[in-house]
Parts: sequence; structure tokens; C-alpha cells
Amino acid sequence: MDVCRSESQLKRSCYRGHGFEARAHDIRFAASEAMDQLLETLLNNSDSQLLAESLERLLDKQASDRDKNVFLEKSLEFGHHLQEAAEKLARQRATHHNYIVWPLTHDLTVKVFSLLGTQSLCYAAATCTMFYKLSVDPACYADVELTTRGVSNMTVLKMVQRAGQCFRSLKLGSLPQRSKKSTGPFTVVDYNVDISPSADSFDKCWQYRNSNHDRKIFHLTRSCLDTLSLENGAAGSLLKTLHLYNIDEMDSKALCKAISFCPSLADLEVVGLHIQLRSLLNCLSSHCHHLERLCCQSSKTGRTEALKSRTCVQLVKGCPNLSSLALRGFKLNDQKVNVLLKGFHYLKLVDFSTAPVTGTFLRTLADSGNQPPLEILILRDSTRLKEAEVENFLFALSAGECKCLRHLDISNKDGLAAVNWFERYRNPCGEGIARLLSERPQLHLVAEFLTERSESESMLSSFDDSDDSGALRISLQSSEISTSEFSSDSSYSSNTSSDDDEIGSNAWNPAYQEFLI
Repeated sequence: MDVCRSESQLKRSCYRGHGFEARAHDIRFAASEAMDQLLETLLNNSDSQLLAESLERLLDKQASDRDKNVFLEKSLEFGHHLQEAAEKLARQRATHHNYIVWPLTHDLTVKVFSLLGTQSLCYAAATCTMFYKLSVDPACYADVELTTRGVSNMTVLKMVQRAGQCFRSLKLGSLPQRSKKSTGPFTVVDYNVDISPSADSFDKCWQYRNSNHDRKIFHLTRSCLDTLSLENGAAGSLLKTLHLYNIDEMDSKALCKAISFCPSLADLEVVGLHIQLRSLLNCLSSHCHHLERLCCQSSKTGRTEALKSRTCVQLVKGCPNLSSLALRGFKLNDQKVNVLLKGFHYLKLVDFSTAPVTGTFLRTLADSGNQPPLEILILRDSTRLKEAEVENFLFALSAGECKCLRHLDISNKDGLAAVNWFERYRNPCGEGIARLLSERPQLHLVAEFLTERSESESMLSSFDDSDDSGALRISLQSSEISTSEFSSDSSYSSNTSSDDDEIGSNAWNPAYQEFLI
């Protein structure tokens, strides 16, 4: 009996609820009809003079000053709401019009937006509602590049979340602006015109890090890469490219933790971070077996940290597909370089600039049985590079060894070292360069041996008037010698007395090819 009574009460309450909803709907519908009639009347009689007189009469009918103030506030609020509603409708019509006249399809527009940088994409999204709706597509954020001013950890998190399953590339940090080239007496060879963006940014960061320019203010901390480890590394598992520039608070522990969640990483570029190279390489050997490109530059040139042979062997075993290797500003001797060159069978680009190598590893490259398909070799400003080893290598190149090599950089401000270590050859390898010039004109050789400013001025003045100065600066490309200007910031400072001294204070701008992409 009680059960039947409760069921009947429940039914009556449901009917009563439906009745209230229907009554509320009727009231709202009537109010909407009244509002439509009111607005139609106002718009059909939109004489400003009549409107002003009507408001004035209604204001005079108010009993007190308080009522008059309330009436005026309501009038202003009504006008504000009416303006907002009209502007919203106008934007909707404009968006509809844009969709009709826009010539590209949705997929094609998203593809174009995905080619823009992250900052340009944000600017496009602020243009109109249509662009905003198109810009929120995850495909537009596959390559996140946040190398602009005022980026925070939260910004990184939002961009990575927007990318979702399309996330592929992340670039963070303080990327310097292009430096203006000097018109002074310092000129160097004209490197290859097609410099990849990745290589150009790498060189600019080197120059910027070691210059005296004011640093940009960023809000990135050591936890800026924590987003890669969220949800068991969902974002990190998709990442293929990671570039980090001059993030002061980043350390080895935070970087290695983030990299451990990136098993598909193929391109890593680390510039100006306070990290331990040994820890980084061990982490890459353990977690990033698909790595193809590694560019690492210390925050301070000539760091005392030295690699162990075991670390090099583990890197060779853990990352066998490496084709581009650049380690700048670290202590590398010839034994470690030999391990790397013999172990990596697909190396096409090698950059050991400022490394205190003597050049004995060049014998391995000259050996026909142990030659990787090396195309670019850069040993710029290597403080202990011996003139005898370089000249023997040039003779081997002239004899046809290293057939794939097409770019060689042996430049050094203080010249190449002699056998006794106390002398420096300011104009070295003259015979080897001359023979290479005649035997392999397709090879692009860069040999910069600048001395003090006054001496350089005299040499450069004679270089313009003479064809016999090829030993000073050489650019071999289709048998032509070409020169171009470079920034006065690209000076060198070397010390050959000890491995614990700094190897350089400023940087340079070498020619990189497509293998740094």
C-alpha cells in the first residue's frame, strides 16, 4: 500500500514539474515576442531627437533623485547590451562571409597555418574569427617554436596540449637576432649560400652566448620540459625534434629526465645550457636509439669536463644511425674522436670546433678501409691542431681519399700548431692547399688564419691585389675564390698551454649544409 502511494506521488511530482517547465517556456516566449515588438518599434522610429525627448520625459516622471539615477543607469546598460548584441551579430555575418569568399579549403588552410611559426600563428589567430577557429586545429601546432620574448612554462604546456597527437617538434629558449655584418677590414670567405635554418640558428646562438650583448629576459625554468613527461610521457613519445637555446636554469637532471620520455627523438640541439655532456650522452644512449642529429654546445667554451671512452662507445652502440654530430666547446682528444668516427658508419657531418685535438684522428679518415661517408668536416679554432697532420690529410685528399668530402674547415685565428707546441704557423699548409686546389676544385676548403688587426689589414689589402694569397684564406668551390664580410664579433681567442684553459671567447659563422636540418 505504501509502495503504491509513493509511486503515485512521484508521478504527480513529475507532472507538476513538466507543468512548471511548460509555463516558464510560455512566459519566456511571450517576453521574447514583446521584446521583438519593442525593438522593431525603436528601430523603425530611430529619430535621435524623439528618443532624447522621450528619455527626458520619462526621467522627469521619476519621483526622487535616486530613482532618476537608477533610470539613467538602466538606460545606459540597455544601450550597452544592445550594442554588444549588434556587434556580435555583425562578427557572425562577417565570419560567414569570410568562409564563403575564402578560396582555400579547410584542410589546405590548416596546412598553410602549420607552416607558420608559433608566433605568426598566434598573430593570424587574432585576425578574425574564421582564422581563430582554423588555428586551433592540432595540426597547426605540430612544430612548436617558442624562441620569442616573454615565454613561460605555462605557454609551453598550452601549446603542447593544443598539438595533441600531432606534436612533433619543440624549440625553446633565447634565440638571438641576426647580427649586422661589419664593413671593416675583417673579411672571410663566402660560405655556401644555402645555409639551413637549423645550422644558422646554432651558429647565432654560439655567437650570442659568447658576446657581451644584453640577454633577453625569459621566464623558462628547469621545469619547462615537464610537459613531456605528463600522462606517462604521452607528449614525449611523439617528439622527434628538440632544440634548446640558452635556458639558464636548465640542468642535466631536468634535461635527462625529459629526454628519457622521448624514445622517438631524432634531432637534438642543445646550446648554452649548464649541463654535463657525459650525463647527456649516457641518457641518449639509453633512451634515444633513433637519434640522427646531435648538436651540443657548452655554456662556456673550453670546459674542463672530459668524456670517457666508455661514454663514446655507449653512444655509438645506443645511437647507431647518427649522421650529424657537432660537439662544440668540450674537451675531446683524438682517441675519443677516433672512437666516434670509427663507430658511426653513417656520419655525414662532423663539427669538433674548439676541441683540443692534435689531428692524429685524420689518419683514420685517410685510411680507405675506415672511411665513413663524411661530407662536411669542421675543425675551426681547434687549439692544438698540428700543421703536419693537417698537411698530410690535405695530401691524402689530393690523392683521392675521402671522395665524399665536399666541405673542410681548418680555420684558426692563431694558426696551426708546430711539432714543439711553442710555435704557431700563421700561413700553414701552403703546398697541401695548392695541390688540393688543383686536384679537387669541387671541394670547398675554408682556411682562415687571422692574426692581429693591424696585420690582418695589411694582409687583406694585399689579398685584393694578388692571386698568390690563397694560403691565407681559401674558398674552393668550382675553382673560384670569393670573399664576403663578417661581423667583428666573430673574433677568436685561443690558448694552447693547457686543456684547462678556455679555448675561445667569441664565435664564428661557418657554412653548414642540409645535414644539420
